[in-house]
Amino acid sequence: MKALFLLQWQRVLKEPILFLAMTLMTFAFIFAMSGFNVQNSVQVPTVFDEQLSQEEKATWLERLNEINGYSFEEVSESEATEDVALGNESLALSVEENNYKLLTLAENEQSMLLAQVVQPIFMKENRLTYVEEQTDYQGLREDIQEELASPPVAVNAQSANESAEDTGYNQQLQSLFGMSLFFAMYTIIFSLSKIATEKRTGTLDRIILSPVRKIHVYTSYMSFAFLLGFTQIALIFSVFYYFFDFELGARLPVIILIVACFVFTIVALGMLILGLVSSLEQLNAVVPIITVSMAMIGGAFWPMEAVQNEIMLTISQFIPVTYAMDALKSVSMFGEQLSDVLHSLAILLLIGVLLMGVGINLMERRTN
Repeated sequence: MKALFLLQWQRVLKEPILFLAMTLMTFAFIFAMSGFNVQNSVQVPTVFDEQLSQEEKATWLERLNEINGYSFEEVSESEATEDVALGNESLALSVEENNYKLLTLAENEQSMLLAQVVQPIFMKENRLTYVEEQTDYQGLREDIQEELASPPVAVNAQSANESAEDTGYNQQLQSLFGMSLFFAMYTIIFSLSKIATEKRTGTLDRIILSPVRKIHVYTSYMSFAFLLGFTQIALIFSVFYYFFDFELGARLPVIILIVACFVFTIVALGMLILGLVSSLEQLNAVVPIITVSMAMIGGAFWPMEAVQNEIMLTISQFIPVTYAMDALKSVSMFGEQLSDVLHSLAILLLIGVLLMGVGINLMERRTN
């Protein structure tokens, strides 16, 4: 068993292309999808009425840029109109003395969202202006700001299921977890492909006929695939955690346990696939279909919250990626503990045990 296990690692050292390729592709996709070079705010070209002074324009820009998720930048009216007309910008904002207009070709979701956040600012400004005109109180705004800065009562709202470590949804972690699990499936299953090769050449039959017990033969292959896949995921997580400041949360041991359960399940899936295929060519054709489908349905490419199709949601309940992604995001993004994700881990292990049993049984039948 030990000799077979070490032999697999010697093969990796001689031909590390699979491991290196999957690792590098994981890094590339995480960088591309996690938004390193993407601005977190929506850029809104802003046009000001000619009657507004430079001081008033600066004041309006300051007020508007206090809105979270939006960045307002002054442009000329001709530039804004041309960009919207050509489709370079979906909308633009035109600020007048006491009102605003949205420049857009057609009403859409973005224009409605922008109106919802801009309208309260103009309503507040109009109310303050009206009160100042009626009372001739010049220090009204300053007094209101002072009162708001030190309110008599401070309210901190927190939902019943929210913990102090809840950081909310994080696109960077979604990309990190999804791409790491996705490419690790390739590494794990293809690392088991040596079994298919040795089945075709007859080497596996000779090993099984040797004094080495069958359970030791299978364990050596599966242990190697497990450690290789686990090493790849752990390496990627470590690099992004220590060098790119990805916040994995305070419960790293739980994340390690989740990854271990997932890798075990994928090793079991690999054994099932090897039991079903009869050649390496069939394996090469089947693996991409299975891995991509599992990643898409299981929420590796996008959050499951964005999926509304009931059929897809039902199918996802049978996909290991679903439970791994749910557990990883629950622990890292929402601060949940091990007890909160035990259900997902139990399902992962159950799926792994079932797949392992069926896969080894099929391989034994083919060998016989």
